[in-house]
Amino acid sequence: MVDDGDIRIGSAERERALAALAEHHAAGRLDADEYEDRRGRATDAVVRRDLTELFVDLPEPHPSLEPARGTAASRRPASRAVSQPGWRSRVARILVSLAPFIALAAFFRTDSWLVFLLIPMIVVLARAIDD
Repeated sequence: MVDDGDIRIGSAERERALAALAEHHAAGRLDADEYEDRRGRATDAVVRRDLTELFVDLPEPHPSLEPARGTAASRRPASRAVSQPGWRSRVARILVSLAPFIALAAFFRTDSWLVFLLIPMIVVLARAIDD
């Protein structure tokens, strides 16, 4: 199992750490140079351990870094099954995909540009089938 310190962090955790560092700077616990150094390290932090190291010698407030309670897949509720598209949907997709090629073949067969009006007609037909 992965140690909580090795869990990757996101922008929200970095923002909370920056806000906590700003509070410590405003309270006079960090001078300007140390504040800028820690701010840069917080911005570049990748895992939780990178952020917790910044607050070892500081009192509260510390940024809240919630421990992992499992993987992302185990936390996601299985609310509904993924629905597979029905045969009508598949036929509609195939018709829309083939419409330009059908129109092009009809154009070379008839030498009439009007066959390109088939494309929007096929799309409308496909939408009617899909509904």
